[in-house]
Amino acid sequence: MGYSSFTLLAGTVMALYSTHLIETWLVALVIVVAICAVPFCRHTRKLLNQFILLCIGILIGTHFVSNLAQQHTQLPERQWLSVYLTIEHIDYHSDKRSRFVASLSRVLHGNELITEDCQCRVQLYWYEDRSRNILSPGQQYRAEIKLKMPTTYWNQGSERPARYLWAKQLVKQGYVREMQLTQVEPSVRWRVYRTFEATELEFVGMLQALAIGYRGSIPFEQRDVWQRNGLQHLMAISGLHISLVAGLIFLTLQRGIARLPHKGTFLRNRERLLLTPVAAVVALIVALLYTSLAGFAISAQRAWLMLLLFWGQRWLGLTTRNWKRLWHAVVILIVIDPGSWHDIGFWFSVLAVAVILLCQWGWRVNSAAGWTKRLLQTIYLQLLFLALMGPLSLAVFGGVSLIAPVSNLLVVPIFAFWVLPLTLMGAIAAIAWADTFAANLWWLAEQPLIVLQPLLEWLARLPIGWLGTSSIAIESVLLWAFGLLLLLPLWLMRYYWLMIAVSGLLSAGFLLLGRWHQPDVIFHVLDVGQAQALVIERDNAAWLIDLGRRFHIGRSHFESVIDPFIKQRRLRIERVSLTHQDADHSGDWRTAKARLSAVDWSGALTQKPCQAGQQGVWRDIQWQVVWPKQARAAASNSSSCVYRFTYGTIDWLVTGDIGFAEERILVEEKRVGDVEILVAPHHGSAFSLGSLMLKATQPQLTVVSVGGANNYGMPDKYTHQRVLESGSEWATTADYGQLSIEIDAQSWTLKTPLLFDKTNAKSYSSTSQQ
Repeated sequence: MGYSSFTLLAGTVMALYSTHLIETWLVALVIVVAICAVPFCRHTRKLLNQFILLCIGILIGTHFVSNLAQQHTQLPERQWLSVYLTIEHIDYHSDKRSRFVASLSRVLHGNELITEDCQCRVQLYWYEDRSRNILSPGQQYRAEIKLKMPTTYWNQGSERPARYLWAKQLVKQGYVREMQLTQVEPSVRWRVYRTFEATELEFVGMLQALAIGYRGSIPFEQRDVWQRNGLQHLMAISGLHISLVAGLIFLTLQRGIARLPHKGTFLRNRERLLLTPVAAVVALIVALLYTSLAGFAISAQRAWLMLLLFWGQRWLGLTTRNWKRLWHAVVILIVIDPGSWHDIGFWFSVLAVAVILLCQWGWRVNSAAGWTKRLLQTIYLQLLFLALMGPLSLAVFGGVSLIAPVSNLLVVPIFAFWVLPLTLMGAIAAIAWADTFAANLWWLAEQPLIVLQPLLEWLARLPIGWLGTSSIAIESVLLWAFGLLLLLPLWLMRYYWLMIAVSGLLSAGFLLLGRWHQPDVIFHVLDVGQAQALVIERDNAAWLIDLGRRFHIGRSHFESVIDPFIKQRRLRIERVSLTHQDADHSGDWRTAKARLSAVDWSGALTQKPCQAGQQGVWRDIQWQVVWPKQARAAASNSSSCVYRFTYGTIDWLVTGDIGFAEERILVEEKRVGDVEILVAPHHGSAFSLGSLMLKATQPQLTVVSVGGANNYGMPDKYTHQRVLESGSEWATTADYGQLSIEIDAQSWTLKTPLLFDKTNAKSYSSTSQQ
């Protein structure tokens, strides 16, 4: 079964990553021919069987890809469509926007019917309209929407929205202009959701997450406090909740049957009933109902499937190890839903279960052991779990809670034996239209949360409570490795000294390598499409120049690109400058200024506009403003701030959106000179970066912040030609994504990590020595 499942999974993944769409009928024909050939191939039958499984996997993956591709072609982009849609679930509500997933049925463009029964799932945004507050699962609307494929920006820390849609089997993304409610399709989740909305509870969002898996109502403050305490796994239906429900039902039924009296014809078979899987079957059915109430979330599916495999293989008398059961669950889930291969939540859930199985030896406690030994062992296992899951938590959540062992020991038992049972009992009461009784049960369920919240807030404020990516240093990595080694002796004693030696060598090498190759300054040109956002990095501090573009209310490059990049690079922002007021440079500056109120702001739209002659030193980097001549708060293209930066013998010039006229003045008045790095003005347009400017600056490298396939024809081919003829190298964010220039006192190096390379070519890398 191991090799067969691997072959099946390999075929599915191969189809997902295929650059060409394979015809499903052709794959099916190959499978039929291969099956017919099995009886005639005695010596190669095993290989042929593996080939058939590989083709079946390819067929499954191909069907998934072709189905999404067909739905994609049915829906035109960037056009207003009249559709009939049904809301499946709501991701979140805020004061400015709502995001939800809807299933489209009838789609029209004007008076033309595009499709009558699309059954396409899309992710939609709805802004400002007050009527969006009545959104709930199960509602049907007639709406006007505009769809498109989301733009992917290739930067460190940036999300991959296209991959997210793929993982959730969503065809496209879009936004709503108008929606009219037509009818409500009652469902169990809708009934529970509306009952929750009618209550006035302090933790209504948390209880909704436990009952129906909807986390959109959890306030950010509560979410942040619980995440910093390492309790994020309790804020939605996960494997822990499914296992608790199934375990409680199983133990309750088993103990109940065991306590039945011996009298009576039916009850004489009490022992036989105990040996049958009656309790397990009922527990599985209840767990499946709970999974459906959660909307069949990936983590809930995985947990229920693990339970099914565990008990099913036990009934069949199979002695399969838990590791194989986990592997089989992973394969089955990916075969059923190939999109889960790209779901980070799915892999986080699988790895969490793997860590639990890795620590499973620790629960083998002697039945005669006292409570002190059990408590110490539980604390030990919590610490080991933290050490093993810490790196993954850093990668997924941007930090790890160092107080998670304490918080989990305190909160998980209360959740398991009080909050979760009462919440589910309330959900059952809501389904039975007993709204008042349900509200009372939920009130009881949230009382421990009200008591615990001040304590959790205090723990979250502790300086050592949360280790974010900005606090990670080489010393932290070495400390983590040392702590993990202290926790492992009881686990792998026979390999203990070998692990110490290997870890010591790796840590020493990592330490020396990190110290050796750390550049003094890094100048980042972020990929923000047809806009501009620059970051100067020095000593874990950052100077932002321009903020990209602002799209809709609550959406901008600052939130989607710059902020994640800063967190990923573990930087603290000290200065922000805006070259001019155009929307593709100033972005959502109001939101950024509200968040960075203590930062030094300068340039356009600030109280310190640019003016030639301004200069200073920031962290050993000399800077000066060479344009404009007069300070203007509302600066346009011609009044863009032009900055010259110098570190050691390396100079780089940031030019905003100036054109030929401004370039001529700068050259004639000798305000610019030789530079090593030049940020092309106005995204490399046809009316910028003339021969005079190139001759005066003689850049070794010209970088362009520009969007691929933009409507402005940028960068202009003649501008590109002039740069190449001047002897300068050329790199654009449209071709390579994020451009990072590492600068030392006498050299610079341009790097575009392969991870963020948007082309199929190798990563661009260039180095210049003075």
